[in-house]
Amino acid sequence: MKMSESRPQPPRPDRRRSIRGSFSWIDHRFLREGFDQGLTRLEKLLYFVLVAVSNRDGVSFYSDARLAELLDIRFPQELDGARKELVARDLIAYEGGIYQVLDLPACSPRKAPGCSAPLPDHALRSSSSLPRIRKTALRDAASDLESVKQLLERWGRSRT
Repeated sequence: MKMSESRPQPPRPDRRRSIRGSFSWIDHRFLREGFDQGLTRLEKLLYFVLVAVSNRDGVSFYSDARLAELLDIRFPQELDGARKELVARDLIAYEGGIYQVLDLPACSPRKAPGCSAPLPDHALRSSSSLPRIRKTALRDAASDLESVKQLLERWGRSRT
């Protein structure tokens, strides 16, 4: 776009967003610099919800039950796994039921090879080093196994 051209106009100027009360934002670097790469859909959704519900310090007091309800999560280990991955990637902190969305790390996945900030200790233990297909397969298998266990439990109760 040339400097002389005007900016695109919104299709619905009567519905422009305005800040009322609290406000949150998603750092453009999250997508532009690839911090979202390799995250599952649930991990991205959890990150976005935490951004939306956090205060100006990035802190959220939403309970696991409320987050599970918002994200349509059926099994507690799904939320636990998503949370652990975001912590391992240094995107959020979690302690004692309190979440904090962190300022994005200086080194991003898409930055030049010269950017070599050391990974935090907990990131070394993360499953993020697994290939995406394997990570997804492991999570799906765990979820499927839990579904089968619940079905068998229900089936066993209905037969007695």
